[in-house]
Amino acid sequence: MFDEPTAHLDEATAEAVTRDLLAATTGRTTVLITHRLAGLEQVDEIVVLDAGRVVQRGTHADLVATPGPYRALWERQHAEALAGGEVTSA
Repeated sequence: MFDEPTAHLDEATAEAVTRDLLAATTGRTTVLITHRLAGLEQVDEIVVLDAGRVVQRGTHADLVATPGPYRALWERQHAEALAGGEVTSA
């Protein structure tokens, strides 16, 4: 279990760390708790929680194709990254 392992890293480093974590845990169940969505395109399943309840579940592609909290957060973080700003979680 990794809890916010990229919280204080820049976007490029965060993506590299996520990629390396996933490579190191291939074939094993790994729980990655994060508000930062960079690099999650590589995971098998994403579970979105709100107030302790599952509100969405699926792959990155499924979740960005469906209106909901994951897509809204991904769109905001993606826009911030493109603008060169600090990526925020909420």
